[in-house]
Amino acid sequence: MNVFRLSSLALVSISCAILPAAASEATPSGAAPQTYAMQALAPTIAAILGVPAPKQAEAPPIDRIVKDLQGSNKLAVLGVDAFGAAIWEKMRGKTPYLNSLATGANQAQLRSVLPSVTCVNFGCMITGGSQKTTGILTKDSQLQCEDLCSVLRANGMKSGGFGRKDYTGDRLLGRYADFSVADMASDQDVLAGMMEVIEAKKPEFVIVQYGKTDDVFHARGPFSQEAAEACAGADAWLEQLVPWLRARGYAILITADHGQHETAKKDGTTGGTHGTASDLDCLVPLVWLRSAERAN
Repeated sequence: MNVFRLSSLALVSISCAILPAAASEATPSGAAPQTYAMQALAPTIAAILGVPAPKQAEAPPIDRIVKDLQGSNKLAVLGVDAFGAAIWEKMRGKTPYLNSLATGANQAQLRSVLPSVTCVNFGCMITGGSQKTTGILTKDSQLQCEDLCSVLRANGMKSGGFGRKDYTGDRLLGRYADFSVADMASDQDVLAGMMEVIEAKKPEFVIVQYGKTDDVFHARGPFSQEAAEACAGADAWLEQLVPWLRARGYAILITADHGQHETAKKDGTTGGTHGTASDLDCLVPLVWLRSAERAN
């Protein structure tokens, strides 16, 4: 892995019955988005980029996304930490940009693998495996299965994994990708650093973790006023990043690792937590976009 030491950087990702990943119908207007297993994400990315899925992946590709993004030579996963489907529904007044991107035709949901925590689900995003398959217990765990970055490397492609210092995007994703950045204190620093890596190295696949949402949701609760402002910040980050990436030929997947639910703290205030099998913790948005050159 090549580590870029830069002063700034950033990139994105956004954590029902699970339908088969091969379902192809667009979501009818007003209907709940179709839900797929988190394990389907890595095989979907592999199919779009024209490489084999990681060997231990536990779900097939999502056909409708592969069809929509087929022919894309580069792809970016933007992961907004803890941005669950229920949180987005509650906070839509704070996410006008993301709302404008999502239609029934390019929107679904993923169900997080258990436990619904960050390292396990970002690990799943790059392997297609549940915790039993990946062996991921912490962000410093070693993967026990094949990962997408290795598959891409074997096929002559490069990858980038990004996140704030000591976050999963840094210590897990950055460890397995070809390119990362070091010592980024904020999501905006990550954004700037990631942009420099992309301009210089042009990796075919990038995945980034946006961390502030999870921090605020834990501290103040996922449906608090502070959470609303954190969602607005994530939306602004997406608005800065998505057009920039699309203009450089990247198809986009916006998703999350998990959601959150409210919990009472010892001091009587409300905080947030996750890790359970509940829909609040496990259902996360999935929005996909073609690159600008393939938009029409």
